Amino acid sequence: MKFKATLKIAVSLIISMYWKACMASNKIAVSVDPPTNLQILDPGYLGHLHITWQPPASLENVKNCSVRFQLQYFSTSEGRWVTIRTKNFNYSAQFDLGKEVQVKIQTLLRGQCSNGTDVLSLPAEKTVLPSRNGSSESKIKDFRCIFYYREYMECTWVKGNEVQPQSEYFLFYWHNGMDQAMECPKYIKSNGFNVGCNFSSKELVEFAEFNICVNGSSAKSPMRAAYFTLKPQNLVKPAALEILNLTATDNEKILLEWTPPTGKIPKHCLEYEVQYGREDREWMNHIIKETTFAIVSIDQSEKHCFRLRSRMNMFCADSEVWSDWSNIQCFPGVMKEKDTASEAVLFSVLAATTIVLFTVFLCLLIRKRMFKPKGIKDISLLGVESSQN
Repeated sequence: MKFKATLKIAVSLIISMYWKACMASNKIAVSVDPPTNLQILDPGYLGHLHITWQPPASLENVKNCSVRFQLQYFSTSEGRWVTIRTKNFNYSAQFDLGKEVQVKIQTLLRGQCSNGTDVLSLPAEKTVLPSRNGSSESKIKDFRCIFYYREYMECTWVKGNEVQPQSEYFLFYWHNGMDQAMECPKYIKSNGFNVGCNFSSKELVEFAEFNICVNGSSAKSPMRAAYFTLKPQNLVKPAALEILNLTATDNEKILLEWTPPTGKIPKHCLEYEVQYGREDREWMNHIIKETTFAIVSIDQSEKHCFRLRSRMNMFCADSEVWSDWSNIQCFPGVMKEKDTASEAVLFSVLAATTIVLFTVFLCLLIRKRMFKPKGIKDISLLGVESSQN
C-alpha cells in the first residue's frame, strides 16, 4: 500500500513537471510579427500628424487571442516617449515639425494562444527629419501670446538675427474643427512689417491644441519656419482691478474689498494675490479666491497699503499669467493725541520764528533805502570845491 501511494505521488509529480515544461515551451514558442506599412502623414495641420499601419499577414493564422497594437511616439513638449494601446490601425498626435518625429509600433497578442500573457512583436520604426530650409538664425524669436480678458489674443515675435532688410514674416494657424490652416486674420505691424497677429475670440478654441507656424519670405535666401502649439485658456490675462475699498472697524481690523475684473472670465475661475504691509516694511503676499481680505490686530494709527492682481485658477486653466497690479491704496491712519499736540506746538514755534525773522529783514531793508548816502562822485566834488574856497 505504501509502495502504491509513493508511486502515485511520483507519477503526479512527473505529470506536473511535464505540464509546466510544456507550458513553458508553448510560451517560448509563441511569437508575432510587427505591423507593416507604417506611415506618418502630414495633412497640413501644422504639426497634427496622422499615423497609419497595417496588421501583419501572419495574424490570419492566430486564433483564441486578442490583437492590439502598442504605439509609441516621442513627445518633444513633454520630453518623453508616450505609449498608446489601441485596436485601430491609425492614430493622430501632435508633433513639433521643427524637430524629429519618431514613431514605433508593435503587435500585441494576449489570450489562450499566448497562455494568458502579453506577447509583443519587434517594433516597426519610422523617423521624419525636420526641414532645414533657411538658416536657424532666420527663425523668429521671443514668440509670445496673451489672451486678453478672454476677448482677443495677441501673438508677437522678434525677427531673427540673420534676416534681410526687406524680409517679411507670415503666420498660419489651425485648430480642431478647421478644414485647413488659415493665415493671420489681422497682422500687428511695426515700420510696415509684420511683428504679430491679433485673433478675435471667434477665431479661437479653448481646451484644444491651437497650432501656429510663422514662416518668412526673402528675396535672397530661404527663412526657417517656427512651430508652436498653444492652449488659449492657459494664456488668459485678466484686466487690472480698479475698484478697491478700504474700511476700518472698531476691533483693530482693516477690510479690503474689490469687484472682479471686467471681461468674459467667469468669477469662479479667478484667484487673487494680495500684497500688503506698512510703508517701512517689506510686502507680504496672500493668495485667496474670495473678493474680500482683512488684516486684524493692527495699530490703525499706522499707514497700511494694499495692492492686488488676479489670474485663472487651477480649476479652469493651467495658467501662470497674472493681470497687472492694481494701484496701491493705503489706509491713511489717524494721529495720536500726543503726537497731534506736539506737532501743533512745533508748528506754532516755527511760524512765530518765521514772522520775527521776516519783520527784522523788512525793517532793515526799509532803513537802508531811507538813509542811503549820495554817490561817491558827488562827495568828491564837494571836497574839491571847499578846498578851492
